[in-house]
Amino acid sequence: MSWGGSSMKKARALAVCLLLAAPAALPPVALAQQPGMVIAFLDKNGDGKCDLNEYLTYHVGRIAEFDKDADGELNLGEFRESLQGRSKQNANVIFKTSNAEGGRTLSQKEFLGYQAFVFKQYIDLDHDGFMSPEEWQKLMGAL
Repeated sequence: MSWGGSSMKKARALAVCLLLAAPAALPPVALAQQPGMVIAFLDKNGDGKCDLNEYLTYHVGRIAEFDKDADGELNLGEFRESLQGRSKQNANVIFKTSNAEGGRTLSQKEFLGYQAFVFKQYIDLDHDGFMSPEEWQKLMGAL
């Protein structure tokens, strides 16, 4: 996977848009003001943190949400629907870059590989393996 050509600002915006979809019942303003709510939503082991595995576990569930033809993979249209806001405009580039196998769809592995990249490069800013409330606030401020 090659992400060298993507700008950091676009990738951060994409990461924010992806995470905003997490607790769909909460409006984005509430998420910006309550970063702890986002962490709590994603924190499955109850340690008060969101690690990469918890972040990816959330995204595994999102595949079925957008996989309209139920083939277990996301075509470009399905992938585009999984994105929010400005990220939809970059769906073609993101899809092509994430499509390591070169097929017409993103496999679960490719989709999660992209999500892992987003987490490691643009969410976990201090590279401690966790998304903190402070990192969430920085992401929200980057928009």
